[in-house]
Amino acid sequence: GETLTKEQMSAGYGKAPEPKQETKAEDESITVISGDTDMGGDIGGLAEGLSKCQGEFNAVKKGTSGHGYNYADIEAVLATSSPITSKYGIAVTQMNISKLVGEHLLVGVKTVLMHSSGGYISSEIFVPAVKTKMNSLVQMAGVNITYLRRYGIQSALGLATTDNDGSDK
Repeated sequence: GETLTKEQMSAGYGKAPEPKQETKAEDESITVISGDTDMGGDIGGLAEGLSKCQGEFNAVKKGTSGHGYNYADIEAVLATSSPITSKYGIAVTQMNISKLVGEHLLVGVKTVLMHSSGGYISSEIFVPAVKTKMNSLVQMAGVNITYLRRYGIQSALGLATTDNDGSDK
């Protein structure tokens, strides 16, 4: 495959999202900061491999309960996606990242999809780590990182979730 310049990518695929946008949840005072999004290498090869994966993915089962709802844990997300992404030469890696904004610790995850052709797409997202009565700051950072990993993989791969009964609740 051919490596495209940023100008060619913009012309063929549109402009990448602007980095570091802040949004406030309507019912909470939590600020979510999306960090840098980047892509490069043979994007066409990655897009082809990802489209083949998406044709084979099944919805991830929400087999874990907690906090008043059902969700798909990280193990279920990886068990559903990894055999298929590997088949088409796509690797997913994630790194824990953090930064201080004023006096607030933000924890985050950088998710990178890589294809054997050399194409890659990466994205970052951060949320505040706040200690609770039950958990220390370090424990809550771990909770947030696991949450961001699950949703980072699901978002990057286009994975849907479903309850164990097959409905999407």
